[in-house]
Amino acid sequence: MMFGHLFLCLSVLTLTLGNPQNFVTKYFKVGIEYDRSLPMSGGSDRLRHRNNYDPFFVTVTASAKRGYVISYIEVSATTARDGDVEFSVVRGKAGEKNLVFHLASNKTDFLTYSYLAYGIREEDYKKMANIITLPMKNISNRLESNLFTGLLLILISIKSIFL
Repeated sequence: MMFGHLFLCLSVLTLTLGNPQNFVTKYFKVGIEYDRSLPMSGGSDRLRHRNNYDPFFVTVTASAKRGYVISYIEVSATTARDGDVEFSVVRGKAGEKNLVFHLASNKTDFLTYSYLAYGIREEDYKKMANIITLPMKNISNRLESNLFTGLLLILISIKSIFL
Protein backbone atom coordinates (compact mmCIF):
# COMPACT_ATOMS: atom_id res chain seq x y z
CA MET A 1 0.00 0.00 0.00
CA MET A 2 2.81 2.39 0.88
CA PHE A 3 4.66 1.61 -2.34
CA GLY A 4 1.46 2.36 -4.27
CA HIS A 5 1.22 5.86 -2.77
CA LEU A 6 4.92 6.45 -3.35
CA PHE A 7 4.60 5.31 -6.98
CA LEU A 8 1.54 7.53 -7.48
CA CYS A 9 3.33 10.57 -6.01
CA LEU A 10 6.44 9.98 -8.10
CA SER A 11 4.45 9.52 -11.31
CA VAL A 12 2.45 12.71 -10.68
CA LEU A 13 5.67 14.64 -10.00
CA THR A 14 7.29 13.22 -13.12
CA LEU A 15 4.33 14.15 -15.30
CA THR A 16 4.01 17.68 -13.97
CA LEU A 17 7.71 18.51 -13.84
CA GLY A 18 8.59 16.55 -16.97
CA ASN A 19 6.24 18.53 -19.19
CA PRO A 20 8.38 21.46 -20.36
CA GLN A 21 7.03 24.94 -20.82
CA ASN A 22 7.34 25.80 -24.47
CA PHE A 23 8.19 29.40 -25.26
CA VAL A 24 8.94 31.19 -28.50
CA THR A 25 11.25 34.18 -28.70
CA LYS A 26 11.24 36.43 -31.75
CA TYR A 27 13.93 38.99 -32.47
CA PHE A 28 13.43 42.26 -34.34
CA LYS A 29 15.98 44.82 -35.46
CA VAL A 30 15.38 48.21 -37.07
CA GLY A 31 18.14 50.43 -38.42
CA ILE A 32 21.76 49.95 -39.40
CA GLU A 33 24.49 48.91 -37.00
CA TYR A 34 27.48 51.26 -37.14
CA ASP A 35 30.94 50.76 -35.64
CA ARG A 36 30.60 53.57 -33.11
CA SER A 37 27.06 52.78 -31.95
CA LEU A 38 26.63 53.03 -28.19
CA PRO A 39 23.77 51.78 -25.99
CA MET A 40 21.37 54.66 -25.32
CA SER A 41 18.28 53.32 -23.59
CA GLY A 42 16.65 50.01 -22.94
CA GLY A 43 14.12 48.23 -20.87
CA SER A 44 12.16 45.08 -20.33
CA ASP A 45 8.85 44.02 -18.91
CA ARG A 46 6.67 40.95 -18.44
CA LEU A 47 2.95 41.47 -18.91
CA ARG A 48 0.12 39.04 -18.17
CA HIS A 49 -3.02 38.90 -20.27
CA ARG A 50 -6.25 37.37 -18.98
CA ASN A 51 -8.03 36.59 -22.25
CA ASN A 52 -5.85 34.61 -24.66
CA TYR A 53 -8.03 35.28 -27.70
CA ASP A 54 -7.96 39.08 -27.58
CA PRO A 55 -4.92 40.89 -28.97
CA PHE A 56 -2.66 42.52 -26.42
CA PHE A 57 -0.84 45.74 -27.35
CA VAL A 58 2.26 47.35 -25.87
CA THR A 59 3.66 50.68 -27.06
CA VAL A 60 7.21 51.65 -26.05
CA THR A 61 9.20 54.83 -26.70
CA ALA A 62 12.97 54.58 -27.01
CA SER A 63 14.98 57.78 -26.88
CA ALA A 64 18.59 58.77 -27.40
CA LYS A 65 20.80 60.90 -25.19
CA ARG A 66 21.48 64.56 -25.94
CA GLY A 67 23.66 65.01 -29.02
CA TYR A 68 22.95 61.47 -30.24
CA VAL A 69 20.39 59.87 -32.56
CA ILE A 70 19.12 56.30 -32.65
CA SER A 71 21.05 54.25 -35.20
CA TYR A 72 19.27 50.96 -34.55
CA ILE A 73 17.12 49.16 -32.02
CA GLU A 74 17.01 45.49 -31.05
CA VAL A 75 13.82 44.02 -29.60
CA SER A 76 13.16 40.50 -28.36
CA ALA A 77 9.66 39.29 -27.49
CA THR A 78 8.80 35.99 -25.80
CA THR A 79 5.36 34.36 -25.72
CA ALA A 80 3.92 30.92 -25.24
CA ARG A 81 4.56 28.44 -28.04
CA ASP A 82 1.13 28.98 -29.61
CA GLY A 83 1.33 32.76 -29.31
CA ASP A 84 2.11 35.24 -32.04
CA VAL A 85 3.88 38.59 -31.85
CA GLU A 86 3.86 41.38 -34.40
CA PHE A 87 6.34 44.27 -34.34
CA SER A 88 5.88 47.63 -36.00
CA VAL A 89 7.45 51.06 -35.78
CA VAL A 90 4.73 53.59 -35.05
CA ARG A 91 6.68 56.83 -35.09
CA GLY A 92 10.25 57.76 -35.85
CA LYS A 93 13.02 55.99 -37.68
CA ALA A 94 16.74 55.44 -37.47
CA GLY A 95 18.47 58.80 -37.36
CA GLU A 96 15.95 60.48 -35.06
CA LYS A 97 16.05 61.14 -31.34
CA ASN A 98 12.90 59.12 -30.51
CA LEU A 99 11.51 55.91 -31.91
CA VAL A 100 8.13 54.50 -30.89
CA PHE A 101 7.46 50.82 -31.53
CA HIS A 102 4.42 48.68 -31.04
CA LEU A 103 4.18 45.01 -30.04
CA ALA A 104 0.93 43.11 -30.54
CA SER A 105 0.61 39.61 -29.13
CA ASN A 106 -2.23 37.21 -29.74
CA LYS A 107 -3.20 33.71 -28.54
CA THR A 108 -1.04 33.90 -25.43
CA ASP A 109 -1.50 34.81 -21.79
CA PHE A 110 1.79 36.66 -21.36
CA LEU A 111 4.27 38.80 -23.24
CA THR A 112 7.86 39.35 -22.14
CA TYR A 113 9.88 41.88 -24.08
CA SER A 114 13.21 43.60 -23.83
CA TYR A 115 14.75 46.26 -26.04
CA LEU A 116 17.99 48.13 -26.38
CA ALA A 117 18.37 51.24 -28.51
CA TYR A 118 21.81 52.09 -29.85
CA GLY A 119 22.85 55.59 -30.83
CA ILE A 120 25.54 57.43 -32.67
CA ARG A 121 26.56 61.08 -32.60
CA GLU A 122 24.26 63.20 -34.71
CA GLU A 123 27.10 64.61 -36.81
CA ASP A 124 28.51 61.14 -37.52
CA TYR A 125 25.08 59.86 -38.52
CA LYS A 126 24.57 62.73 -40.97
CA LYS A 127 27.91 61.93 -42.62
CA MET A 128 27.03 58.24 -42.85
CA ALA A 129 23.51 58.93 -44.12
CA ASN A 130 24.88 61.03 -47.00
CA ILE A 131 27.17 58.20 -48.06
CA ILE A 132 24.69 55.32 -47.76
CA THR A 133 21.63 56.91 -49.42
CA LEU A 134 20.54 54.62 -52.26
CA PRO A 135 17.47 55.05 -54.42
CA MET A 136 15.34 51.91 -54.28
CA LYS A 137 13.08 50.85 -57.15
CA ASN A 138 10.30 48.39 -56.55
CA ILE A 139 9.43 47.72 -60.19
CA SER A 140 10.29 44.50 -61.93
CA ASN A 141 11.34 44.99 -65.54
CA ARG A 142 11.38 41.23 -66.08
CA LEU A 143 7.66 41.03 -65.29
CA GLU A 144 6.88 43.82 -67.75
CA SER A 145 8.90 42.14 -70.52
CA ASN A 146 7.27 38.77 -69.82
CA LEU A 147 3.83 40.31 -70.02
CA PHE A 148 4.73 42.09 -73.26
CA THR A 149 6.14 38.88 -74.75
CA GLY A 150 2.99 36.97 -73.77
CA LEU A 151 0.76 39.63 -75.29
CA LEU A 152 2.85 39.62 -78.47
CA LEU A 153 2.54 35.83 -78.81
CA ILE A 154 -1.23 36.00 -78.33
CA LEU A 155 -1.55 38.68 -81.02
CA ILE A 156 0.60 36.66 -83.45
CA SER A 157 -1.48 33.52 -82.87
CA ILE A 158 -4.73 35.45 -83.38
CA LYS A 159 -3.35 36.98 -86.59
CA SER A 160 -2.31 33.52 -87.89
CA ILE A 161 -5.82 32.15 -87.17
CA PHE A 162 -7.53 34.83 -89.24
CA LEU A 163 -5.08 34.69 -92.18
